[in-house]
Amino acid sequence: MVHTSHLLQRQTNMDSQTKEVMDILQEECAEVIQAVSKISRFGLDNLKPGKPKTNREHLEEELGDMMAMVEILQELDIVSFSNIERAAEAKREKLKIWSNIFKTDTIQR
Repeated sequence: MVHTSHLLQRQTNMDSQTKEVMDILQEECAEVIQAVSKISRFGLDNLKPGKPKTNREHLEEELGDMMAMVEILQELDIVSFSNIERAAEAKREKLKIWSNIFKTDTIQR
């Protein structure tokens, strides 16, 4: 009989550590999405009743959590930071063409 963890590893080609990091990254990405949704609904500097942080501060916290997981992926050699940087730069170039984000003087690069 095949042990469940071995079956999972065979199906996903991930060891348990990688799977855990991916699961936590997924959760953190969902929390970033939720924080952005709150900002869209209530504004950047709105304080949620009973919470000590503004929506902006909550977004910063959730982005930090997500970035920590990306850094862990890099430290475990699951992803390459240089490939991530390359992809980020390519995204910025696409946004210069297809969005209005860079049409103002507030973002330089």
